Amino acid sequence: KYHEGPLTFFNDGKKVVFTRNNYNKGRARVSKDGTNRLKLYSATLVKQNWGDVKELPFNSNEYSCGHPALTPDNTKMYFVSDMPGGFGGTDVYVVTYNNGAWGAPVNLGNEINTEGNEMFPFVDESGNLYFSSDGHEGLGGLDLFFAEMKDGIAYKGVANLGAPLNSEKDDFGLITDA
Repeated sequence: KYHEGPLTFFNDGKKVVFTRNNYNKGRARVSKDGTNRLKLYSATLVKQNWGDVKELPFNSNEYSCGHPALTPDNTKMYFVSDMPGGFGGTDVYVVTYNNGAWGAPVNLGNEINTEGNEMFPFVDESGNLYFSSDGHEGLGGLDLFFAEMKDGIAYKGVANLGAPLNSEKDDFGLITDA
């Protein structure tokens, strides 16, 4: 009945962060305008079952958070949100993770984010960011982009991955390795 979507595993495979509609423990919640938003939740593997589902602390009933992507060392997580203060529809944010505690989300700024929608981030082993956007110049719809990250900044700008990875339709969900 409700959306459960993009997720990311911690490198030990025993903890996950996932996207789900604002529905937990049998109860759906909505924003002031009646919309059931997306939220990020974590879960822990206990024996053969996922349990201990917890809502991440920066979620809100008034905006969506989703599409998590952990860095290889599990110290940062990229995600998208339409929270107030962004550049457009949905922006890419990064949040630190330290000893089980989440920091405050930080918008990646206008080098990455546009007035359009940035979505579906992925981080490779080197900490480089891949994401989809319909706001950067592309071939049409959502296109895949790459940003070489250094100290949290796309220091060489953003590059469209081009054809054949991108098309005039929506292109997203890239996962790659070294």
